[in-house]
Amino acid sequence: MDKIVAILYIHKSDKKIDVEIPLDITVKDLVVALNQAFNLGVDVSNITECYLKTENPIALLKGNTKLRDYKLRNGTVINITR
Repeated sequence: MDKIVAILYIHKSDKKIDVEIPLDITVKDLVVALNQAFNLGVDVSNITECYLKTENPIALLKGNTKLRDYKLRNGTVINITR
């Protein structure tokens, strides 16, 4: 299983946290996991409206797409802006 170490940047609290993420999960799975792990307060009842913004590479992650398909790599920044 391929994994990366990404930087989760929670803008509201100005925290940057290194997280190890497997690349064979979907964006939906990642949103739910991050929400639970870091108490982000994201309403996942309508998961189709949930997405993640990244840098390095710049991307908008959503849906049932596997993380691998976005070419994420070590050092990718996942921005949580809400």
